[in-house]
Amino acid sequence: MATLNTDEVNALMEAIKEGRVDQTPAPSSKGQVSPYDLTNRDRIIRGQMPTLDAINEQIASMLGTGLAGRTRLNLKVTSTPATLIKLMDFNALLAPPAIVGVMSLGQAGLALAAMEPGLCDTLLAAALGDRKARVEEATSDVRRELTSVERMVLKRLLSLLTDAMARAWALVMPLKPELLRFESDPRLAIIGPPNEAAILSTFEVSGAMTGRIQLAIPFAAVESVKKLLSSPPRVNSGGDSRFTSRLADELAQVPLEIAVLLGQTTMALRKVLELEPGDVLTLGTDEASSVPVLIEGKPKMTGHPHVVGGSHAVVLETVLTKDPSDTGDVPAAA
Repeated sequence: MATLNTDEVNALMEAIKEGRVDQTPAPSSKGQVSPYDLTNRDRIIRGQMPTLDAINEQIASMLGTGLAGRTRLNLKVTSTPATLIKLMDFNALLAPPAIVGVMSLGQAGLALAAMEPGLCDTLLAAALGDRKARVEEATSDVRRELTSVERMVLKRLLSLLTDAMARAWALVMPLKPELLRFESDPRLAIIGPPNEAAILSTFEVSGAMTGRIQLAIPFAAVESVKKLLSSPPRVNSGGDSRFTSRLADELAQVPLEIAVLLGQTTMALRKVLELEPGDVLTLGTDEASSVPVLIEGKPKMTGHPHVVGGSHAVVLETVLTKDPSDTGDVPAAA
């Protein structure tokens, strides 16, 4: 597109002043312009977050193991795909008698954990020693106040959730979840503006008891790692140090076959067929030659023959950092 020179610009301006140029805007084929309020806190978030779902699966696995160990019941916890919800809509799910826990995420802000009343009562009964208790889901709308003992026990049970969250989120962002207080009235569990977007994660408890634990994390708390949450899940390179240590101990107990190849020779098939008991085969090595040490049939070290205390032995000389050419089967040890 060529630019206008000075004369052309002056001619165009004169034509506009004289009314010879139609200034009516051309009709747009894109529709009407919609106003956009930059102060609005609503966020439009599209697409799945597979890494977030993988994090929730890890949380569910660790939470299920922890609850089963604390209550000594056969329990299993599974997670469902995370969804986005406004805090005003989540607060509508917290109608009494649901038990709501307000937790801190460290510098990331606050979060909410809602536990169904039937599940809450059954967990409390199991943690206090009644492993056969199975409280039916409450149908009353009356708020239930927790006693000081129940608050302490329930806080310890939910510490399994906060610990699992800290470990599962470690590779994405450092969260430090900590349960602050319980609220039986959802109107007192306010962690942000009503139109603020939040990530809703649901954990289904099944087995000896059934119920749901719902976790709401404001999207603003994890918005800085949105790209990581939307990308394919990464392999957990951190791992569990206890598992790694136990695995190393188990591997250290695995028996291995160690053999020494004292020598080898080549002869024709005709001579092999003529061999008789008492014949002597001459090997291609002498007493000073290095011999390979085979571990599970693979040469890993070298040494030389020796006699120690009247027993045949091999004195190790070098450790092979790389296997020699592995083009065929290793000859049998003599």
